[in-house]
Amino acid sequence: MEVIEVSRQIMEYLGVFKGSKPVLHDAEAMIIKGKTHDKLKQEEIIPKIEELFDYLNIKTVYLSSEKAKSLIDRTDKKLRRVAEVFDESAGISGLERMKASFEMTGCVADYMIGELDSNIVVYVMIWFDKSDYWPMFVESAVIKLDPEE
Repeated sequence: MEVIEVSRQIMEYLGVFKGSKPVLHDAEAMIIKGKTHDKLKQEEIIPKIEELFDYLNIKTVYLSSEKAKSLIDRTDKKLRRVAEVFDESAGISGLERMKASFEMTGCVADYMIGELDSNIVVYVMIWFDKSDYWPMFVESAVIKLDPEE
């Protein structure tokens, strides 16, 4: 499956496709942000992402696993090459820092990482302010990995 198609399906499934904006748009790597006023509850974030992963046949990669470490390293290398961004918060390795920064500002945030077709890595993060005023935000990244050396 192509990176652009997977990205579109993720954003459509979560109801944030309309008005979403690509942060990175490349045939081999896409990062898209979107928002909606249809919010989940805090305890619904992970189940919703799990449901999305099941729907798209994305295999969950647990963050504490060796596989996650390997995929994160390969993904970061790919993003540095494609996006030409070299700071340490770029890519998937910055997810925990991003989540922590949202939580410090009074937001609820959570994310999951998965793998599709053994050569595509997916991450989906959902965050929103704890009040009912602000919208819910979604960021997804879909990265086609280079073959392992």
